Amino acid sequence: MEDVKNVNEMPLDEQPIAPQPKKKKKRKQVEGRDRFTPLTVFMLVILTLYVLSMFYLLGWTLITAVKHNSDFRSNILGLPRPTSPNGKMVWGWQWRNFIEVFDFFFVRTVVDGQMMTFGLDKMFLYAFIYSVGCAFFNSLVPMLTAYMCARFKFFFSKIIHTIVVVAMILPIIGALPSEIRMAKFFGLYDQLWGLWIMRANFLGMYFLVFYGNFKALPMAYTEAAKIDGAGNLDILVRIIIPLVKNTFFTIFLLHFIGYWNDYNTPLIYMPSYPTIAYGLYVVTTTTQNEMSHTTRRMAAAILMLFPILILFLTFHKRLLGNLTVGGLKG
Repeated sequence: MEDVKNVNEMPLDEQPIAPQPKKKKKRKQVEGRDRFTPLTVFMLVILTLYVLSMFYLLGWTLITAVKHNSDFRSNILGLPRPTSPNGKMVWGWQWRNFIEVFDFFFVRTVVDGQMMTFGLDKMFLYAFIYSVGCAFFNSLVPMLTAYMCARFKFFFSKIIHTIVVVAMILPIIGALPSEIRMAKFFGLYDQLWGLWIMRANFLGMYFLVFYGNFKALPMAYTEAAKIDGAGNLDILVRIIIPLVKNTFFTIFLLHFIGYWNDYNTPLIYMPSYPTIAYGLYVVTTTTQNEMSHTTRRMAAAILMLFPILILFLTFHKRLLGNLTVGGLKG
């Protein structure tokens, strides 16, 4: 008690400092990384199963493409194994199926009253020309239209923007017969360049993507160019297009993949220029030659997939990027 009393009677600056209890360290919470909940675990399981199912289908296609037809009949899900059709031993892995596709994969169609045969080489060529041309014009026209609507404040610009939104909301049904009639009237039917012109429209989601990019660009660039004496065309070519070239190229790639896999449009509008997608559609429905075998059909599907697979592996970062990101960073 005397010690306590003496301590209390001491001056404040001479009194000993009592030890303070240690504070518990708070765990740093990383933004965007919350604990797993039952919902997140369920979604993770569902997405994992979905991805595995996609890989399983691709793997089954590749395995089937290297089987002998007699092996596939009794071994649908297993790996290739040796067989002996007609008493002759055949090794399991039939890589020759891909070579035989070039011999049996062809399309016959009537052109100007004559029966024409198109091989795999011409179908790949027509598919490339069709996909590149349609993808380019279907990306260029929305870009130019969106630029004019975003940069020039006219009443007609608002009308175009409204038309795009309404066309995305309202379904257009029953326009195919009239569209074919108009294509034949203007000489666009059964022409590769005709399909390019028909795909040169500004309707669709990518108009809004370009519109958002142009709205986000500061006006200082164009104003400085006007002060230096540049016209609207010089500003568009030398300033605006370089700023949105990444977005344009990404949309071009997405369109190219879509047109490469499109068989319906060549089937209807280009009977004289069958693409590889149209040829694969014909092959899957034919029973007249060796391509009626499932193994060779799968080999043909792998050959059609191969260019797109190379394209995806080369530009996968661009394809999986965010299209809403503008061209300016700093």
